[in-house]
Amino acid sequence: MNAPRDAKVSAPIADLDSDHPIGEFAEGARLVGTRCNACGTTMLGNRVVCSTCVSTDVARVALPATGSLYSFTRLHVGGDGVRPLGYVDLDGVEVRTLADLDESNGPVQLDGAVRLVVTGDAWAFAPIASN
Repeated sequence: MNAPRDAKVSAPIADLDSDHPIGEFAEGARLVGTRCNACGTTMLGNRVVCSTCVSTDVARVALPATGSLYSFTRLHVGGDGVRPLGYVDLDGVEVRTLADLDESNGPVQLDGAVRLVVTGDAWAFAPIASN
């Protein structure tokens, strides 16, 4: 018995308004974030809907330019050399992001302080020198 089914299917909601992670703010070039006005969640990316509560009452914000290095690795990529990558916990918000690491001024360390470095369209986190 094959009865036709008229099931309603929900369409996926695109939650990102833009794929570019860097934006210009009063503070300068920063990672783009979104803060939900309904539940208070802060997220990476310019979103049109909250990933936690699905509210559309969201605002674009500049994320902190500093954080601490949670974990990292160095990828050895053929003739391209070494590409350091790490998870960075941004200061003051509950946002963790996977990012390239800039070790041109010294090696990174676990739990070490890092700062966002933007050069054109490229961005990475670099260690902050301790005094």
